[in-house]
Amino acid sequence: METRLLAYFLKIAQTGTISQAARELHVTQPTLSRQLRALETELGTPLFVRAQHQMILTPAGSRYQVAARQILMLVDRAKQTAQATDQALSGTVAIGCTETNGAELVARAIRQFHHQYPAVTFSLSDLDATDIQERLDQGTLDLGVILRPSETLKYHRLSLRKADHWGVVLPADHPLAQAAGVTTTDLQRLPLLLTRNSLVQTEISDILGLDIQHLNVVGTQNLVTNSLYLAQQQVAFPLCAQGAFFPQTQGLVFVPLLGARPIDQQVIWSKQRELPTAATKFIRTLQTVDAS
Repeated sequence: METRLLAYFLKIAQTGTISQAARELHVTQPTLSRQLRALETELGTPLFVRAQHQMILTPAGSRYQVAARQILMLVDRAKQTAQATDQALSGTVAIGCTETNGAELVARAIRQFHHQYPAVTFSLSDLDATDIQERLDQGTLDLGVILRPSETLKYHRLSLRKADHWGVVLPADHPLAQAAGVTTTDLQRLPLLLTRNSLVQTEISDILGLDIQHLNVVGTQNLVTNSLYLAQQQVAFPLCAQGAFFPQTQGLVFVPLLGARPIDQQVIWSKQRELPTAATKFIRTLQTVDAS
């Protein structure tokens, strides 16, 4: 199967119509329709439901969309690796970051790297550790910046000097909002949202000196951003890293957890595949910036 057919399929899925996809691909509608029928025949299943003026993915089409994106990304990575040279380094470095101040470190490293290698671009994703590891395994990410502890036996690891800190996000008018910090006793009185990562939950339990079951956990989250709305409504308050919270968020403040040890962070990448040259060089830049 030609990768061109995958690109055709993805464009139809993106635009929702054969006519719009044909215009953006600069091919005729009959040609595109014929290629799609050939692809569905080869796969032995329809990928779209043909509705009036719209192409809707079938369940098989949705699964194929995920796989097609991964295939095209891996093909592009292979091309970048083969073509990379020190004199004309190019390509894309795909990085997944958890919501911590590690993202700020990555930003500073990208700034320095881009001055030296302006042809290299970056693809950044806000993800939790579970999703980062899944995408590293799939080959759709080059690097991940995650909290410790996390299960990392399958990955190369680089420990970072930059640390983050635990705390809770509260409304600015909450009685604890102006406190120097919150205690374990304070947390037991609050409705909380915790990370879904079980290893990090264990770390939090160890820091607090009590079982998670002794907290009023309203729910779990993979990313903090959307849960801030719950904090604004005083439904539940995220227990999170300080780097996950922007001080400019209206009506909310971050209050540190008193006596908590700093959050260690690390960069991980797969042991199962060779990194593109650009990603390897970026790791060195990230290490240098972290040490400065």
